[in-house]
Amino acid sequence: MKKFLLSLALVATALAFTSCSDDEPVVQDEPIKETIVGRGLISSVITIAQNKATYIETADYTFNIERTKNDAKMSILANDVKFDSHMPVKVSFLLDDIKAICYDNNTIMFNATKVKMYKTTGEEYTGYEITNVQGYIDSKNGVYSFEYVVNGTWRIIVCNSTIRTCVTNNDYTAPAELYYTYQIDIAAMKAEVFIYNVQFQVGDAMSPVLKKISVPELDVTATATGLELTGDNIVPTYYTGANLDQATPYPALAVTNFKSTLNLRNGEHTIFFNCHGGEHQVRNLLYLNLWDS
Repeated sequence: MKKFLLSLALVATALAFTSCSDDEPVVQDEPIKETIVGRGLISSVITIAQNKATYIETADYTFNIERTKNDAKMSILANDVKFDSHMPVKVSFLLDDIKAICYDNNTIMFNATKVKMYKTTGEEYTGYEITNVQGYIDSKNGVYSFEYVVNGTWRIIVCNSTIRTCVTNNDYTAPAELYYTYQIDIAAMKAEVFIYNVQFQVGDAMSPVLKKISVPELDVTATATGLELTGDNIVPTYYTGANLDQATPYPALAVTNFKSTLNLRNGEHTIFFNCHGGEHQVRNLLYLNLWDS
């Protein structure tokens, strides 16, 4: 099966990711209903014809799911969404009758070629056509994403604010593997990147493994395919302690020439910076929506 990494954008504030279902095994003959709420999300709009990012707007989405062991049907309630900056007001609507597949108790994948769009008053919207709905919910790790196309013009892409890179076996974290976590604040257009299990090469020598550092106060710029993060002469933060929660500024590891790109349409990122007399450069995949097609 060919894997497709769903295009995504970022969340302006932290995601409130909750579910009203419990962790009991799903029984085939007894449908289970659950609600997953994502608050403070943004809709990222990419104009397909021009292939460029045109607008980013905060919004809330609620997923109402009724599932059995293998299958589910769901609706998505969207609150305060703008499709582009020229819309005079935000709209709220319901996307109904979306089919989904349950891979386990925590993972749901869904798609629909076309869904009905309703106003919150119950009337059907006639001015908008919603197509190409597809998405993924991983309630165990608090990760989800989905996208849809409005009137064949606007591609709306939604996900949570913290995005990590992939590690072995697609686990969310890795105790001894190099990986990255991006935290993006779209409202401030600032970001912080956390780097785990990193070593820096200086000449022929390697530094000790640093379990966790972060590079704060990066500038964020929207691009045609996602985001670009840049910064220079930044003092990183070094984390120690059993839970890696003791933060200390580390001027000896000053970061220069920082540049990172997040391609949210193909799920890749690149990162480059100079540090400690050497350079750090990586290109790999983001832990976003892994869609089987």
